[in-house]
Amino acid sequence: MIKNNKIISAAIVFAIIFFGARYFWIHKKFLQPQTPHIAIDMKKAAQKENVVPILIIGSGCAGLSSAIYGARSNIYTVLIQGNTPGGQLTETSYVENWPGSEKELGLQIIERLKKQAESFGAVVVSDSVISIDGSQWPYLVTTEEGKKINALTIIMATGSSPRKLGVVGEQEYWGKGVTTCAICDAPFHKGKDVVVVGGGDSAAEEAIQLSPYAKSVTILVRKDSMRASAVMQDRIEEIPNITVRYNTEVKKIIGDGNAVISVELYDNKTGETLQKEVTGVFLAIGHDPNSQLVKSFLKTDEHGYIEVQGRTQLTSMPGIFAAGDVEDYVYKQAGVAAGSGIKAALDAVSFLQSYGFNKELSEQMEAHFFTGESILRSEIKSQSNLKELEAIIAKSNVPVLLDFYTPFCPSCTQMLPSLEALAQKYKEKIVVYKIDASQSVDIAKRYKVGAVPVLLLFKNGALAKRVNKALSKKELNELIQGII
Repeated sequence: MIKNNKIISAAIVFAIIFFGARYFWIHKKFLQPQTPHIAIDMKKAAQKENVVPILIIGSGCAGLSSAIYGARSNIYTVLIQGNTPGGQLTETSYVENWPGSEKELGLQIIERLKKQAESFGAVVVSDSVISIDGSQWPYLVTTEEGKKINALTIIMATGSSPRKLGVVGEQEYWGKGVTTCAICDAPFHKGKDVVVVGGGDSAAEEAIQLSPYAKSVTILVRKDSMRASAVMQDRIEEIPNITVRYNTEVKKIIGDGNAVISVELYDNKTGETLQKEVTGVFLAIGHDPNSQLVKSFLKTDEHGYIEVQGRTQLTSMPGIFAAGDVEDYVYKQAGVAAGSGIKAALDAVSFLQSYGFNKELSEQMEAHFFTGESILRSEIKSQSNLKELEAIIAKSNVPVLLDFYTPFCPSCTQMLPSLEALAQKYKEKIVVYKIDASQSVDIAKRYKVGAVPVLLLFKNGALAKRVNKALSKKELNELIQGII
C-alpha cells in the first residue's frame, strides 16, 4: 500500500512538472510577443534617410524630460507630440506637488519643460505616430502626416487615456454634458447640479475645480470608501457644495437630445434605483495605458502596461524604452513620470554608445537626419459679437469654421497650432474664427455649445458639420478638405 502511494505521488509530481513546463513553453512561444533577431549596425544606419538617434513618442512629463536629457547629451533628439500635446498634466489646474514649485498650473510646467528641451536642441514635431515596424532596425516609424522615420532608439512616453463608463447615453451626450475635463467645461455649469464619477484623487480634484461654478457637486463612489489621499478628502470636506455618495453606480445618462438632463443611479448596497437631475457628468474612473502601437511586438502585462527590465526603462526589444504612465501601473505621478523619462534617455544614450555611436558617426548621419517641418501659421481672429458673426456666416462666399474654446481648456490649446497652420494653408478657401465660449455666452447658447472644444463648419450660411471633440492635424485637414 505504501509502495503504491509512493508510485502515485511520483506520478503526480511528474505530471505537474511535465504539464507545467509545457504550459510555460506554449505561453512563451505563442502567447507572448517574440523578440526577433535584429542586427544592429551603426555604420549601415548612417546611410539611411530620415534618421533619428533618439526618437521620443509622447510629450508629457516623461517625454519632455527624456528630450531634455537626450538633447543635453549632445545626441540628436526628436519628440513627436501626438494628438494630446502635454499629456494629462495639462488637464489639471494647479499642481502642488511638483518638486521645487509650491503651486503652479500644469500647463505652465509642461511649457517650461518644452522650452528647456528645445533650448538644448531637441526638435519638437507636431505630428502623431500611427505605426512602428518592430521587425527591423533602425525601427521604421510612420506618422499621421505620412513621414517615415528610421529610429535608432525609441522612447515610448505615450501615457494613458481616461476610461469611459460604457453606459447608455454616454456616447450620445459626449461633449454635451459628459466629459473628463472639469477645468475645460466647469464654466458651462454655473449654478447647476453636476456629478463626478470616481473615488480617487482625480475625482476629488475634478469636484474641487467644479465647486466655484456649480450649485452642487456630488461625487459618486462605487465602493463604501474613497481611494483619494487623506489631504484631498479633507479638502473636499471643507467645501460646502461638495457631497459624496457611496455604493453608487451610474446606470444610464439621460438627455433631451441636445444636452444631459439627468442620470439614473443604482445603490449597490440597498438595490435601489433613482434618477438625479444634473447638467454635467464628469468622469474620473481611471486610465488605460496607450500601448497599442507596440503591443504586437513588446511584452506587456495583462492590463496593457509595457514591461520594463529590472531597474531600467529597457523593454523586451533592444533600443526601445518606456517611461511614464504607459509602463507605470503603481505610482502614476508627474514627478515619477519625469524621473522615468530621465532614466529612459540615459538608457538610450548608453545603448547607442555601446553599439559604437559617437561624435564622428553622428556627423556622418547629420545630413540624413529627420528634421520635421517649419510650418507657417496664421493667427486666427476672435469673434465675440453674435450679430456680426451671424452676418459673416450668412454673407461669406467661402466656408466658415468656428472654433469654440475656453482659456483653460488644454485640448483647445493643443489643437490651436494645427488650426492656425491650416488657416494659413487654406486662407483663400476658408474663414476661421475662434470663440471664447466662457465669455461669449450668447454665441455659445445660440449654437448649443455646452462643452469645449467644439468645431462648427458652415457652408452657404448653413451648418454643414459639427464636431464635439479635439481633432488631430490630419483630421482637421480632412474636415476642411471635405467642404472647400
